[in-house]
Amino acid sequence: MCFTIFFISDDKGMGMEFRNIAKKNFYAIIIVLTISINLMSVIASKYIGMNLNISGTLILWLCILVLTYGLKFAFWFILHRKFKLSFIYPFLSLNYFFSLLLGKILFAEPVTLRKIIGSVVIVAGVFVITLSGKKLEGV
Repeated sequence: MCFTIFFISDDKGMGMEFRNIAKKNFYAIIIVLTISINLMSVIASKYIGMNLNISGTLILWLCILVLTYGLKFAFWFILHRKFKLSFIYPFLSLNYFFSLLLGKILFAEPVTLRKIIGSVVIVAGVFVITLSGKKLEGV
């Protein structure tokens, strides 16, 4: 009951604060979903490339690929309305780090020290960009 009253409050106090937090969380979730969906499309592409024989499995991975690309574009439209391109696009670079891990786990690909160092540099670069000044469009 207390939460409901807090949520629907229209005054400039706690209700507005809750809405601002909810908006920030919404966009953070959209960024995480965009990265995850992009990784799923990479995995689907890898499975398609491994076996091009016409089969139910190929059709399944093609459907997943088309679905993930559609969702990725929808999420990008949402993010582009709010953030500057120079702020949100580097988040896709996190895919290099996660694809390194998934490549090792799913496909037994080798992970070398150079790949690890490169991935750490990319993640550090994304972190530096997120700390930059202007993130919002038109601000």
